[in-house]
Amino acid sequence: MSELTILQRFGMAVDRRYLKEAGATGIPGSVYQVLLICFHPYQGERNLNLNGVTIHPGDMIAEFHLSNRRILEMGREASSRSMEWRLFEALRGEFTALAAACVINTIPASVQGFYGVNILAAGAKRLGFTLVPLPKGWNRWWLSFWETFLRRIFYSFKTKKKANFQKTKEAFEIWITREELLKRYLRP
Repeated sequence: MSELTILQRFGMAVDRRYLKEAGATGIPGSVYQVLLICFHPYQGERNLNLNGVTIHPGDMIAEFHLSNRRILEMGREASSRSMEWRLFEALRGEFTALAAACVINTIPASVQGFYGVNILAAGAKRLGFTLVPLPKGWNRWWLSFWETFLRRIFYSFKTKKKANFQKTKEAFEIWITREELLKRYLRP
């Protein structure tokens, strides 16, 4: 990891601090260790209805974070497949491990939903997530900018098509209920 650019070093420093404060850990039983989760009460102002499951303010949820360190390592691995497809496959594996962890109660049974913030809306839909638009304002602008920044320095540093800072992608909250996660990813 000694060949990091200045932007990558800055991103890693911010990432490390944020993940430590959030208490994010890897998914139990994960092979990839690309996805990290932390648990906290839902802090939304209103109830959130997701495919018939209602999450109320104060209900326990799990928040997703990508391990940018692991993504950087994946980007440096030689492969004939694009980084985007390798990341998509890794995330499917992570969700399968997460579903298995839910069944054996390594993930607390009180966790009703899983969410994160992401700018890759098409990929999130393909993985079974419900997209919830962020309200206009500073928070949406900042999250959109930060996610685009992270994509630029970690995910697309070796791809032909770079993330563009002049054209910030819009961030969404991506949600999946525990029930939907189990139905979609639990392997018999």
